[in-house]
Amino acid sequence: MRTDRIRQTAWVLALIFISVSFANADTYIKQTRRTDPFTMMGQAQPEKIETIVTWLGKDRARIDSGQETSMIVLSNKKLAYMLNHKDHTYMEMPLNMQEAVTAMTSKEESEEAKRAAMMYQNMAQSMMQGMSIKVTPTSQTQKIKNWTARKYQIEMSMPMGGASKSDAWATEDIKVDSSLYWMAANANMSGQKGFEKVTQEMQKIKGFIVLKETRSQAMGTEIKTTEEVVELAEKNPPSGLFDIPKGYSKTEGFMP
Repeated sequence: MRTDRIRQTAWVLALIFISVSFANADTYIKQTRRTDPFTMMGQAQPEKIETIVTWLGKDRARIDSGQETSMIVLSNKKLAYMLNHKDHTYMEMPLNMQEAVTAMTSKEESEEAKRAAMMYQNMAQSMMQGMSIKVTPTSQTQKIKNWTARKYQIEMSMPMGGASKSDAWATEDIKVDSSLYWMAANANMSGQKGFEKVTQEMQKIKGFIVLKETRSQAMGTEIKTTEEVVELAEKNPPSGLFDIPKGYSKTEGFMP
């Protein structure tokens, strides 16, 4: 469904604006994302509230988006895994997207699988090259939970007319390193031409985003989302959290 694809794309783009990593401990981050009701192409969409849970450790990360999908990133192995909990399957891919496409097209895969890989590669490259992001720091600050946060304005335009404006509140009270989370959150976009421009612009944001309100324009419809960190702590992760679950079968294909 077109609306589901828009939500999936919004999820990927939203993750671009989060960059945090704790170097020496497993860190637990729980976020909520609320999408206000909207109507698109005559179809009314109700309010949607999602929970995103992230675990970060040394050379490893896991992002659970709701209860259906998870991303595991093992930076020391330069691999990422997308888990589908509904079907009990997983896909494996190199962290470098170009390597993933090359690997897919060089294997004795079906022509359909190869075409899907190339189509996704072309779509991702077009999106990145056509994306424009502008970050404007402000002097406005406010207390969010126990953190002093500074406001940043983010303007983004996408190919085919999509655009969004965000008010992001970031704090430097949390001393973090951005590398691991950035890799995990953007595993399916790293290596794309144009991605470095996004990285450079987002580096204007100092600290960790704890609250973000976004108004997006898509197909003549405004969609408002609010993302907020509700819990951040250092914890011992459950056993096997960064492993492929038992009973899951590997599928050949390309990450959607």
